[in-house]
Amino acid sequence: MILAYNLHTRSLHNYWAWDHMHGAVTGMPILALDMYEHSFHMDYGTQAAKYIDAWFRNLDWQAADRRYAQVIAVGAT
Repeated sequence: MILAYNLHTRSLHNYWAWDHMHGAVTGMPILALDMYEHSFHMDYGTQAAKYIDAWFRNLDWQAADRRYAQVIAVGAT
């Protein structure tokens, strides 16, 4: 899952990259959550929900806010 700012629509969009293929993100990424098994299986086994919970607990919201401010500034030009 990729949260990106779409420069054309000037809004946030969620994009999905499917089956290890390159997903077309038509915007500037702000957050990315890797849900392929290689990203969580060693630590969480089949418990993907625990991986997602840990991802949110460790998310640096200030960094995400800075990225959002940067893409908004680019989108305004």
